[in-house]
Amino acid sequence: MPDKTVGDLMHKGIMACRPDTPMTEVVRIVLDTDVHAIVVMDGHNRPQGMISEPDIIRLYGTDLSRHTAREVMSEGVQTIEPDQLARLAAARMLEKGVQRLLVIESGQETYRPVGIISANDLVKGMRGARWIWHIG
Repeated sequence: MPDKTVGDLMHKGIMACRPDTPMTEVVRIVLDTDVHAIVVMDGHNRPQGMISEPDIIRLYGTDLSRHTAREVMSEGVQTIEPDQLARLAAARMLEKGVQRLLVIESGQETYRPVGIISANDLVKGMRGARWIWHIG
């Protein structure tokens, strides 16, 4: 089986919000789009953090309208480029202790988010391996 790239396995495109976005809006986006992570971007479209479902459930039982994306996001976004091998994405996730990486295309002075690759995407990319069946 040939090595797959991040670009082969990633979800193309991202859902993003600004740091001052109310959490009521973030949760609405997650529920309406079935997206599992929202990238928090500053006014210059640079990633500041990411909000995933575990970040959101920390607010369970609170008034979502009293919180913003900035308060809830996990700071620092781990990135990878689409032409990198998927096994390198797996190694980076394990090393950094994260479940997803922001996929970016970089130029000389800028970079542009083009997708997200998650641990689940990597597992799906392993199709074709021998499987153990559980019946019953």
